[in-house]
Amino acid sequence: MQTQPPPDPAARLLAALQGLDLTSADGRAGIRTLLAEIDRLSPDAILRQAASIELRRVGAAVPGEAPRIGR
Repeated sequence: MQTQPPPDPAARLLAALQGLDLTSADGRAGIRTLLAEIDRLSPDAILRQAASIELRRVGAAVPGEAPRIGR
C-alpha cells in the first residue's frame, strides 16, 4: 500500500488566500493569521521576500539573479 505525500503547506495557504476578502474585518483577520503562520513555519520569510521585491523595484536585482551591490 502506497502512502500519499503530505500536502504542500504553500498550496494549502494559497487555497486559503483565494477566498479572502481584504475589505472585510474577517478577511483582514484571516490574512493576519496566515502571515503569522507563515512566519511561524519559516521565520523571516516574509521579510526576505519583501526585501527581494524592494531590490527589484529599485533596479538592484533582477528576478533569478543575485542582487547587484555598488553599481
